[in-house]
Amino acid sequence: MLQLGQALAKHERPPPRSTMIHAFTSFVLDKQENDRVAVEDSQIGLLLTTFRYLQDTQDEGGGLGLSVGEMVNAMSLLSAPAVRRATEATNTVLLAKSLFDVVNREEDMAGEYRYQGLNTLIEILASKKRPLEARDLLEEHWKGDSSSIDRRQWINVVLGFAKVDEQEQMIRTIETMKGHGISFDSQAHQYIVEFYASNKNVEMTKRWYEYGVASGLKPTQRTIGRVLQVCIYNNELEWGEPLLRSLVDDHSSNSRDSKAYWKLILQWAAAKGKSVEELDRLLNVMVQKSREQGLDVQPDIVLINSLISFAAFKNDAYTAERYLTLGRKWGLEPDSKTLLLQLQYRISSGDLDGAKAAYDELKGRELETDADLKFINKLIVALCGQNPIKYDVIMELVDDLNERKARLSPDTVSALALVHLRRGELHDLIDLLNTHVYRFEANKRLSICNKLIQFCFDRSVLTAKVWDAYNIIRQTFREMDLGTRTKMMCEFFERGRSDMATHVFGHIRHLDSPDIKPTIDTYALVFEGIAKAADAESLALVHNMLKLDATIEPDTKLYNALMLAYMGCGDPRQALLFWDDVVHSREGPTYSSIQIALGACKEAPFGERQARDIWSRLKRFDIRVTREIYAAYVGALAGQALFDECTELINNAEREAGLTPDVLMLGTFHNALPSAKQDAMKQWAAEKYPAVWVELQKLSKRNKMSSAGNFVGGILFNINTDIRA
Repeated sequence: MLQLGQALAKHERPPPRSTMIHAFTSFVLDKQENDRVAVEDSQIGLLLTTFRYLQDTQDEGGGLGLSVGEMVNAMSLLSAPAVRRATEATNTVLLAKSLFDVVNREEDMAGEYRYQGLNTLIEILASKKRPLEARDLLEEHWKGDSSSIDRRQWINVVLGFAKVDEQEQMIRTIETMKGHGISFDSQAHQYIVEFYASNKNVEMTKRWYEYGVASGLKPTQRTIGRVLQVCIYNNELEWGEPLLRSLVDDHSSNSRDSKAYWKLILQWAAAKGKSVEELDRLLNVMVQKSREQGLDVQPDIVLINSLISFAAFKNDAYTAERYLTLGRKWGLEPDSKTLLLQLQYRISSGDLDGAKAAYDELKGRELETDADLKFINKLIVALCGQNPIKYDVIMELVDDLNERKARLSPDTVSALALVHLRRGELHDLIDLLNTHVYRFEANKRLSICNKLIQFCFDRSVLTAKVWDAYNIIRQTFREMDLGTRTKMMCEFFERGRSDMATHVFGHIRHLDSPDIKPTIDTYALVFEGIAKAADAESLALVHNMLKLDATIEPDTKLYNALMLAYMGCGDPRQALLFWDDVVHSREGPTYSSIQIALGACKEAPFGERQARDIWSRLKRFDIRVTREIYAAYVGALAGQALFDECTELINNAEREAGLTPDVLMLGTFHNALPSAKQDAMKQWAAEKYPAVWVELQKLSKRNKMSSAGNFVGGILFNINTDIRA
């Protein structure tokens, strides 16, 4: 199915139709047999692409190639918990609707398939935040043939409105139910309260509990228990006090002496701040009372686990360990749930050695579910964050998960990827990413990509390692956007590796995706980087790419960048040719264009002629002259050794442009002069503008070098003359 998606995107020949039918049905069966494994949205997207392909390519009268039963099975997969938990709504809903449309058109469709398909679609629409569609479909078919609808779908729709926080629609749906003769009973009330309790929505749990009571319902014991749990875990003890009192006042043996009752009483006492010793005494009292009633109920490890769970929730590892000791005092040894809780709170408290010990003990226990996977992933992430890391311990945990064919979480993949990168284990990194990344949804893939990109931006990492990391990232995350790729290119420029930056630009240039193509801004950035690096070879390469790029229409910004690049690479004459393009363009020059062109005049043979022409245009068109442009004009003339003309310009700056001579103006004058004239400039500046000269002297200095990197005599003041296109 992945090959089909790639083939359709590239307009290539897809795999044979029979292969796609087999892939579709095999995937559905495999996921139904392995229902513990979450189905990602990207996988549902591939199923949808495959199904649409089968629809588009079916021969007239030849059929789709899938039986009604196989399509209904696919719908059942879409309503499974693994899909509901893991995927976004869009692909799941589109595929479910597409499947049902085909199933509904089948004339010979058996009634059981129709019943199953219709109910599954309603359930999917409700669970995927489409409750209005679900209710409309439900009412439409209820009026036609109510026997084809499972009554529980009404509650699914109510819960669907709960998911999108549509309280009025919930009430309206309940009233519609009643109008169709379906009572809103204690069981339905329990489902709604449990939904809000599971989602930790305290206010709505309380509101809907009170709604049921106000409607004359007697809440179930399970409902009361869930509400009390919410009160315990969210410090709503005052509100829950009457509920607990009603539970205590209930003298029936089914409630008073059940383990569920004991659990609530003990957790409530713990939430009220009772010590471990007080809870021990409370246990003794409850055991004694049960004996007096002839029941002889004894505490079990489930009861102790409930206390440990509350302590873990409160991030109180010390109290959790004391509860464990309390259990042993009563002769209760830890079970797999205890060890799982121990693993959880030890990770949270930073006791990673203790967490590893709990994991080692847990390994020998049988678990009904894969509940430990979440915490093992968290343990791996925490261990990867240690300094120094315990590599052997990490790999032991990873090997255990691989042996179980368990999936690593995105955070775990990110953490392990960084470990492999830092250790230079590139083959292990590639294997890790190839094994796990492709099954993740787009947002999870992006989170992994971003973590690896952050590694590349760490200046303490050697550039060679960053280059290796970048190449792996670009091959694994082909969807990486233009902005991220551009930042990566700029990072290599900042590291002084314009050759690598140019390769990054080349990779962007040759991507197939129309959404990830270099823009004028991208070209401007690469030319600016080349200018700073004075990399003539890269300049020639990228300029040739620009000439061949039919999607780019050069504008002033791009011409500015080209001027900077050629000027930086020691070819001011070529830079000034682009000034001519700017002058004759529709946009015309910007202030940056003028400043850059004057900078090129400083270096170009007979550049004073072009500089004077630019200056006369500014005067003729009465364009406001900024401090930067005035300094650039002084620099242009100074570069041609026109000392007297420069001093006259500086002396007349206030009259000419309303500017007073400053560090920028004098510094530009000094730096642009030939070395032989710098001493004369120093003497003149010290006499004419002593205060400014003193400030200029405070700046750091560097030797004057040629564009080839050779010392040519003289010094330069480090004034900020950076220009952006």
